[in-house]
Amino acid sequence: MVSEAVERVLAKLPDARRSGSSWQARCPAHEDRNPSLSIAQGDDGRALLKCHAGCTAEEIVRSLGLTLADLMPDRAGGNGDSRSFTNGKGKEAKVYASAQEAIAVLERRHGKRSADWTYHDADGQPVGMVIRWDKGDGKDIRPVSYDAVKRGWCIRGMAEPRPLYRLPEVMQATRTVYVCEGEKAAEAARSTGLTATTSPHGSKSARKADWSPLAGRDVIILPDNDEAGEKYAADVTACLLKLTPRPTVRVVRLPGLPPRGDMADFLEMHHGDSEAARKHVETMVSRSEPVNPDIEVEEDESPSTTPSQVIEPFVPFPVDALPETVASFVREGAAAMGCDSSFLALPLLVAYASAIGNTRRIRLKKSWTEPAILWGAMIGESGSMKSPALELAMRPLRDWQHRKMREHAEAMKQWEADFKRYQAELKAWERDAKKNTNSASDPPAEPERPICKRAWTDDATIEALAMLLQQNPRGMLVIRDELAGWLHFDRYTSASGSKGSEAAKWLEMFGGRALVVDRKTSGTTYVPQAAVSLVGGIQPGILRRAMGQEHRDSGMMARLLLIMPPRRAKRWSEADVTSESLEAQKRIFEALRNLEPALDEDGEPRPALVFLANDATRVWIDFYNEHNDQQADLTGELAAAWAKLEGYAPRFALVHHLVRQAAGEEVGQDIDARSMTAGITLSRWFAHEAERVYAMLGEDEQSATRRHLVALIERRGGQVTVRDWQRSRSKKTAKEAKAELEELISAGLGRWEDSTPGTDGGRPSRLFVLESPAESRPAPEAAKEPAGMLAVGGDAEWGEL
Repeated sequence: MVSEAVERVLAKLPDARRSGSSWQARCPAHEDRNPSLSIAQGDDGRALLKCHAGCTAEEIVRSLGLTLADLMPDRAGGNGDSRSFTNGKGKEAKVYASAQEAIAVLERRHGKRSADWTYHDADGQPVGMVIRWDKGDGKDIRPVSYDAVKRGWCIRGMAEPRPLYRLPEVMQATRTVYVCEGEKAAEAARSTGLTATTSPHGSKSARKADWSPLAGRDVIILPDNDEAGEKYAADVTACLLKLTPRPTVRVVRLPGLPPRGDMADFLEMHHGDSEAARKHVETMVSRSEPVNPDIEVEEDESPSTTPSQVIEPFVPFPVDALPETVASFVREGAAAMGCDSSFLALPLLVAYASAIGNTRRIRLKKSWTEPAILWGAMIGESGSMKSPALELAMRPLRDWQHRKMREHAEAMKQWEADFKRYQAELKAWERDAKKNTNSASDPPAEPERPICKRAWTDDATIEALAMLLQQNPRGMLVIRDELAGWLHFDRYTSASGSKGSEAAKWLEMFGGRALVVDRKTSGTTYVPQAAVSLVGGIQPGILRRAMGQEHRDSGMMARLLLIMPPRRAKRWSEADVTSESLEAQKRIFEALRNLEPALDEDGEPRPALVFLANDATRVWIDFYNEHNDQQADLTGELAAAWAKLEGYAPRFALVHHLVRQAAGEEVGQDIDARSMTAGITLSRWFAHEAERVYAMLGEDEQSATRRHLVALIERRGGQVTVRDWQRSRSKKTAKEAKAELEELISAGLGRWEDSTPGTDGGRPSRLFVLESPAESRPAPEAAKEPAGMLAVGGDAEWGEL
């Protein structure tokens, strides 16, 4: 049976012919009239496409008048208007067009929900929902939340700091606000005419809410009748007493409640008489005393001043967005070393950009060009293989530099001999001039000292770098195995005596602008166009310490392409990098180094402009508008990073286009849609990675611990039993292990499920299952796909769309 997704594709391809389990057709995105497109159907009904001429999925669906969403099977419970988001691999991300679609997925897992509550921001826009299932004597809670970047809904907790329940109503309240534990209790209080609220995601998450709307108010806390209720009341009180202006806080314990009872039970005790229940509460409030405003709050229990953010799962690097020759090298190298492919891809891209340097710029319009300058930071713990990957990526560049150094050494020997001969000839000329004052002969010409061609340096001050750029005007690459040293910019005094910072000079070089360095001893060094690319590695903890506020405020951090793949256990492999792949990279680098700049009207070298073809222009405009729609929803550091990633997309496209040329591919002079699409794909992947890294740099200790625990569970397939967790965590008791897992559940990161008994029978065991396992973990059904049809980013050719 053909799925609706495949039928949508076939309807656009009247020439498609069935061949076994797939169809063959001419690819509409390629000029070749021979059949080059294969269409197959995945087990879940999705359409699997492969262009044998190398067209990307985006190019194919655009030529068909479809979108990537049309290649996905229709979702059960959807409204037909759902948008599909894809990661850099082409796999569907777990983002839904509406909260209802996300809830439908949860209901397929847990059955029909018992209740749900919606959270809004200050403008009244929905930002999250809490869904409840009543199960016997217990309950099950799941959160969904809106992702402002992807503009869709996810099955996960809201980003911190989380809004209060019924926030617009709370903000309009004249004075008194009641705080209950949980939405059900808050709704019961509201039904009596009281203005009531609560914080999302359970009694243990009070400190992760934004309580600032209650500053200066009269706040009445109505705790549940149990130990957790008292703890919640204490946490809320601690948060409120830190606000300015400080609110008046009262904790009122409702009389006659059953164990674990709350405001809903109190209303039931009054037989649903809301007026009687309200008057009873107000009487209790009038008899209560405000909490002492000088109450001491332990420092480790105070609300976090830097709330942690939701950290997205790692998305594998889109290797297929690289030119094929480069993609093959990255796959071979990553398999040989057991490292993540991004640790090879990023330094390779930076090395290519440095080889292009000042010879080319991409022209987006008359007033906007972008240079081939990339800055990359490889973040990983010691032993994560970032340094070996960097060394492998830099091998063609280092080999080239080695040859030039050797050639320079030979040239210096010849120059030294010529200089000695010149000195002798000069002395003879001077003696002759003294004897014969009427001599009209010219002095001998001094031989020109040879300049060593340089491609890279690893530790140069701004003054030394400026001199290198004068001698090598096409540009330089700075390689720092440890970026921490580069981030500690030295202070210096200029020739005029004023203070300056090397950081400001680096910011200018990112744009390929002019560089002027004044020194009392060496004078002025002027570089008309300083093109410097940068790459290096750094450990997460060192980055957190080294990346000071000045780097964030100046935009230095926003200019860095950040990668931080999850650490993986190495396994021995016989895989290795072939000599053919190494030679191919060497030829690409040599070809890029042989590019020559253009000349201006004065005969001075300047970058030659590379224009966009018409199809590339359309792709760029669509991306530009969408990217800036996303940026409009961002603030602070992430907004700054988005601004730089806008320019990185055409920079990647320029590198992609010129590398294809260097690899011998027949491409036009103008950048085509394929290279622009690849640049956009890379920019979007680095945007996702920037979100992850920024969130990790800003997380508190508790969030970091949770992330570590989630990573451990992911390595065990995304689920564990209490007994397994007890053993792996070396917990003394099962109770301690269960408590650790319960804490993850309260944070919206997991749930309990009953496993099915095996063939030998026995009682089912209770499993902790991650709510949103990392997308990088292979899906269980992946092995069921037809042979050769695996996700983009692996070693296979097919793209799972």
